[in-house]
Amino acid sequence: MKILEIENELRDVVSRIITQVELSTKQNRYDINLALEDAFIPILKSIFNLSNLTNLNRKQKNYPGIDLGDEFDRVAFQITSSTNLEKVKKTLTQFKEKTFYNSFDELFILMLTKKQSSYSQSVIDQIREDYFEFYANEHIIDLGNLLERITALRIPTQERILREFKLILGEIDSQISYLSENEEKTHTLLSNLVSVEFPENIYVADLIIDDKEIIKEARAQLNFKKNKANKSLIVKLALLLANKSSDAWVCYENKLFTFINLEKDVNIFNGIVDKNNIEILSSQDLCHSTTIDNLNIFKQLLHKATTERLKLRDVYWNQENKSFYFTSEENHRSETWVGKKKATRTVYEKVLSKKDPTKIAHHKHLSFSISFMNIEDLWFCNIIPSWLYTYNGYKKSRFHEDLLSKQKRLEHNQSVKNLVRFLAYFLAHDTPSRASEISYKNLLEMTSETGPILTDALLITDDTEEKIWEGIE
Repeated sequence: MKILEIENELRDVVSRIITQVELSTKQNRYDINLALEDAFIPILKSIFNLSNLTNLNRKQKNYPGIDLGDEFDRVAFQITSSTNLEKVKKTLTQFKEKTFYNSFDELFILMLTKKQSSYSQSVIDQIREDYFEFYANEHIIDLGNLLERITALRIPTQERILREFKLILGEIDSQISYLSENEEKTHTLLSNLVSVEFPENIYVADLIIDDKEIIKEARAQLNFKKNKANKSLIVKLALLLANKSSDAWVCYENKLFTFINLEKDVNIFNGIVDKNNIEILSSQDLCHSTTIDNLNIFKQLLHKATTERLKLRDVYWNQENKSFYFTSEENHRSETWVGKKKATRTVYEKVLSKKDPTKIAHHKHLSFSISFMNIEDLWFCNIIPSWLYTYNGYKKSRFHEDLLSKQKRLEHNQSVKNLVRFLAYFLAHDTPSRASEISYKNLLEMTSETGPILTDALLITDDTEEKIWEGIE
């Protein structure tokens, strides 16, 4: 299942990169290639096993005909958003005239958008003559060809490449946003980072539940099928057996960590933790710890506390898709939000079958994933918007990938930006009812003069509202 999740996420991210590059190309912004030359080095290193791959433009500005090269393994790359034969001819001509074939045995032309279905090999042969080998089917590649090669790699390598592609997507978004700004003295870039505030203390208690007894009762009362379970699942089963519900906790080394004040609100974990031996930790000590385990516990707590808060607003965590998704018992759900003016956004809809309008084709949910990071001693939530298509309101539809791909092709940089703005507003406008709850505050903006600044989520200046919800059925 993990390999399928990685492959699906790779396809999603790569399709978004292609869409953004196509948008830049249509706007005659070909300098996006220069911005991405370095970004592709770690990806191509892993795929082609080129440990000495470097940016040749570091040696000579605008190295004619090629951008990246490994002089040890003698492989070179041209990175381009142009896909026509003229670009191929120009690259090969420069490669021959500059006698780069003396330094490199193999040349690849990597196209950042979908390449043509075919290129004339006879025209290519007239240019290269017998100086070097170059075959269109083999040496002209696009991101789709990279994906094919990635699927043959080990899972850890695929995960590393996925992270690099996500960084590239962020680089493209930032580059497009920057170039789209008016050429004024100060440029402002809107990030997808929202500042997070959290309780002062974390409460820790020893778990006292009998794992075997909990599993036995769960099999009898909850129709639980398994004979074994990890500690987190044991605690969840114990809560269900006690008719209690909470996701705002983390298990580690037979201890329960939570922002919930166990000295005052221990009843929810009655019989699960030792209420006579409660330890209080400073959140600051954990979030600034140099120990990876401590940081992971803290990040998980932020995620779990968010899960607990959002389910009260009918936004649930989908474990299979690793994302939150909006849902409703009604046929349609809209949320009101405010930029400079009041607006509504559709976040859930039952889509009827075109062939038989009495049947539901699928459910369409606005979804988003989050991760947490520390920037100069401040904590931020990284929001990545997406969509989830289900067949019954919570189980992923077998058509999810196709529907998502079509939806992504309709989106552009501004629509993704608006989704981030809406989600930031939605998270920020949920006032905590207790001191044990986290809260979301501001979007992080970057300005060319002042550096990072925090901007209240409801005061973002762009009022453009997304109009593409109805685009996919």
